[in-house]
Amino acid sequence: MNARLVVLLAFCGVAVSLGACRSAADPDVTLTISPEVRHQRILGWGKTTPWLPAPRMLRDQCIERAVNDLGINRLRFEGLCGNGTGRRSWEWLNDNDDPFDINWDGYNTKALDQRVVEWLVPWKKAVEARGESFNLYVSPSFFRGGSSGDLPPWMLANPDEYAEWALALLLRLRDVHGITADYYSICNEAGNGNVFTPEVVARNMKALMPRLQRLGFSTVVQFPEAVNAHVAWRYVEALRDDPDVWHWIGLISYHWYGTDNQSSMVKLRDFAHERGLPTAQTEFMDLKIDHLYDDLVLGGVSYWEIYGLATPDYKAALSHVSSTAFHGGDWYWHFRQVSHYVRPGAVRIEAVSSDPAVRVLAFEQDGATTVVLINTTPPQAPRTVTVRNLPPGSYGNCQSVGQRAYEELGLRRIGDDGALTVTIPANCVFTIYPHKGPNLPPTLTEWRSKPDFLTMPGSSVELVCSATDPELDNLSYEWSVAGQPQGAQVTLAQPDAATTRVDALTVPGEYVFQARVSDRTHQVTRQVLVKVFDGNQPPVPVDVHNRIPVWVTVRDAGTLLRAGAWDIENDPVSFRWSVASQPQGASVVLETPAEAGCKVTGMTVPGQYVFGLEVRDALHTVTVNHTVPVYP
Repeated sequence: MNARLVVLLAFCGVAVSLGACRSAADPDVTLTISPEVRHQRILGWGKTTPWLPAPRMLRDQCIERAVNDLGINRLRFEGLCGNGTGRRSWEWLNDNDDPFDINWDGYNTKALDQRVVEWLVPWKKAVEARGESFNLYVSPSFFRGGSSGDLPPWMLANPDEYAEWALALLLRLRDVHGITADYYSICNEAGNGNVFTPEVVARNMKALMPRLQRLGFSTVVQFPEAVNAHVAWRYVEALRDDPDVWHWIGLISYHWYGTDNQSSMVKLRDFAHERGLPTAQTEFMDLKIDHLYDDLVLGGVSYWEIYGLATPDYKAALSHVSSTAFHGGDWYWHFRQVSHYVRPGAVRIEAVSSDPAVRVLAFEQDGATTVVLINTTPPQAPRTVTVRNLPPGSYGNCQSVGQRAYEELGLRRIGDDGALTVTIPANCVFTIYPHKGPNLPPTLTEWRSKPDFLTMPGSSVELVCSATDPELDNLSYEWSVAGQPQGAQVTLAQPDAATTRVDALTVPGEYVFQARVSDRTHQVTRQVLVKVFDGNQPPVPVDVHNRIPVWVTVRDAGTLLRAGAWDIENDPVSFRWSVASQPQGASVVLETPAEAGCKVTGMTVPGQYVFGLEVRDALHTVTVNHTVPVYP
């Protein structure tokens, strides 16, 4: 056993005896559940709100899969920030000189409303439709070096102006859209490239929260939402003796960037426990099952977030290519082995493994027990595992091996001895869950076309469907045509097979196919959209904006233009910036006009600067304009 593992087990309150430890290669492992030892209550599984619109069919399928398959009941919402072709900050200029009088004409309500209607409202409905509570936290960013831009000067100078900014957003969500944020973070990643010291966070919190309370909000503060657990602990320590601050804080949260976060995670967990507060892990771009385990055990988190996953593939979404372009990430199925089965209200209970190479998470909810076995620690090898102290009853068994989709392994009956022995492959996350029979529907794990789209004269695709069933019932498949362009007459080679060839997609437009999977009791349907184009498609410019700074003054005299583009055929794409117009007397210089990122200088005269962007593939040129105001 390495020294780091000894430390981690000690943090978890697990007695460690090097002499008694089994070899990591030993295939026989015993896991003992102790339901009388209870840890944190699970409150939610989260992600960030998708940031671009998507075709309705793709949006609805993404929400359905994220909510009902992965189990996401919590969203992070950042509001509006920065200056781009499709957006501008929530409050671009100070609405007025009175921070206690909201001038709604000074806020970007139209863009905010569009995003809320596009994602938050249907997500909330989907969560509530399954009988769970939707959870929302607002976490604005103010990065000097990012596309959000720094904290505007009127808010930096006056915490009441910051409070007005936040209050206007929260009021709009509640009073127009019927969504009250459960939590509000004063600043996403305070101290990471912004002005938010602990003192600034506290000052703004004290300005905002009494106003929210007077207006009847139940919203509390999520704090410190720091870049990692070390920084989070530093902010907690800086404000731990301020009683006014802790009157408003309802959740302690951290991100995972950096290394060796574990010791500070334990400090945060123990401090939060003393204060009667939950903890949360709310961002990391390279999450694996190891992070989930450490967050639950060492961080004691009640909320766990996968950040940008479980969202549309925007390359497909912006190009309106396929309804099945869902981005779940490489480790979607590993995460699902926990979040799909462990629902809000579950309590993590003590579970100890005789072999540290096989880690275990156990949960109790409504008298039923769910156990997750994690066999991903090198050296990876199959193991035979005996789980002890399971309540008697019927249990489903399923696994996800590597990055492959999960598969059901059938039902097992646990008797009065509470023992179950299973064989776990290498690099596997294995879940033992209470079976809520008598019969459950199958789960579709894939439904798509190959390829995702066609360019004429191509006229054939392959439709593929896969499913797995908890009771291992025999499954039947049926494909049908749900919609096609006028004049088209597609043919399905084997409509009663899981995979079928489709021919005669000879008319440009949208083709919709329906997959129906049936066991002896249930039918589950999904739809697949295939777009047929009559020629090569142009690239799509995306995220055209300026930064460093976002809000430009004559003293700055310049900014950085940034853009991206997606091409559905993966054709090489080039960029070309130009000056479309500038105030009289200005002499703008574009330093790298042929690159996606172009530094601009010479913006020395107040007024509107309009920059043109050309995005080209071999056949097409797409143009957009981006306007940058320069202030005295």
